[in-house]
Amino acid sequence: MPPYKIEIGIKADAQLAGLDAAVGMSVERKIQWLAENAGALVHRRLVGMPEDLAGLCKLRVGDYRILYWPYHAQRVIRIYRIQHRSEVYRRL
Repeated sequence: MPPYKIEIGIKADAQLAGLDAAVGMSVERKIQWLAENAGALVHRRLVGMPEDLAGLCKLRVGDYRILYWPYHAQRVIRIYRIQHRSEVYRRL
């Protein structure tokens, strides 16, 4: 099966660019892994989200979190945020 297409939001792209090089590489590898395995994964949805963030999922990369929406029908993963775990949930 072909990998899912990755769409990185403007804010997530800026957050990725601002990461330490080693952390950034780990996050990029995890995003690539997500694209290749999204169809077979059990996606961990966040609970208690407002309606506009319903279905938002998380992926762990060390102390960082990737928040994303999977769109299985279109085979797309849309990346919403990439932040340290101590900050990522505060500004949703």
